[in-house]
Amino acid sequence: MISFSRHLALIFLLLSTSLSANTLKQLQVKFATDANYFPFEYLSEKKEIQGFDIDIAKAICEQANLKCSFEHHRFDGLLLTLPFGRYDAVIAALDITSERLEKVDFSDSYYKAPPVFISKEQLQGEFSLAGKFIGVQANTSNQSYLIQFAKENSYIVPYYSSQAAFKDLKLQRIDAVFADFAVVNDFLSKQKQDNSLVISRTEAVFIEQFSKGYGIAVKKNNHILRQRLNLGLKRIVENGTYAKIFQEYFP
Repeated sequence: MISFSRHLALIFLLLSTSLSANTLKQLQVKFATDANYFPFEYLSEKKEIQGFDIDIAKAICEQANLKCSFEHHRFDGLLLTLPFGRYDAVIAALDITSERLEKVDFSDSYYKAPPVFISKEQLQGEFSLAGKFIGVQANTSNQSYLIQFAKENSYIVPYYSSQAAFKDLKLQRIDAVFADFAVVNDFLSKQKQDNSLVISRTEAVFIEQFSKGYGIAVKKNNHILRQRLNLGLKRIVENGTYAKIFQEYFP
């Protein structure tokens, strides 16, 4: 049996914890992103940065009492902005990989889905990378993964964007594209009556061995911001906000 005094002390502790969580001092947080990766981040017709990542970040900021702003930056230099304090955080469909963890810290993962290969329908069935030209967005974890794990006799062709790779795939200049499932699925949904392009293989081992999912990057050892982001993420998962945003982008 817990004594009455200990019971009161426990209640006080819980109330104090709840109170401190709800009265966190507001912090200014400048996010960098590459608004060129629909549906995760993109520019609207009004040139406003929008997308799944942005809505998730805004919801996290609201729950963790963070005043957040977002700016566009080239993808290949995003993480380099953190050590010098130009930005406080980066959200840009970034996989949490061991290589990146050597340079920056990450929040808990807010999205996990393996990338896929998309190719012409005739490559269905026994799909092999051998002898294939595989398009992939340059300077991404998808490219790093192919370099490390695609040991078959294949040829990796880097592109500035996944959309450019998809264009060459349709023109049959390459055999397949390796990209995130949500990006591929959105591309396929806009092909109307063209059913010649299909998902050929899901690379589930990507999540199992290479990536821990998408995370928000912060400067190394910025424990305060990392904890606040994790608090916000935990809250939006618990109160249903995360599920609502997810359903909006991935019905």
